[in-house]
Amino acid sequence: MGKVGSFTIAGVDCWFYSHEHRPPHFHARRIGQRHVRVFFQMPESDMIESVWSHAGRMSRADRDALCEMAARHRAQLLGEWEEKMCCDD
Repeated sequence: MGKVGSFTIAGVDCWFYSHEHRPPHFHARRIGQRHVRVFFQMPESDMIESVWSHAGRMSRADRDALCEMAARHRAQLLGEWEEKMCCDD
């Protein structure tokens, strides 16, 4: 598992799993909330996918911040994805 290094959001953990599937994405979670997948090459309206769990839903403010930062840092995130991933194609 590799931590996202392109940006940070206070209190939100962002990471790549080392053996992932396409399309390129990372995972994000604030303690006590369910985690989400962020498909950073998609339009902002389609970037976030919630992962089912019993934890509370990620706040709208956190989802908006993730989309904004992911859109702003797409090129860097793709570079991290390619560096840190071993994909199942």
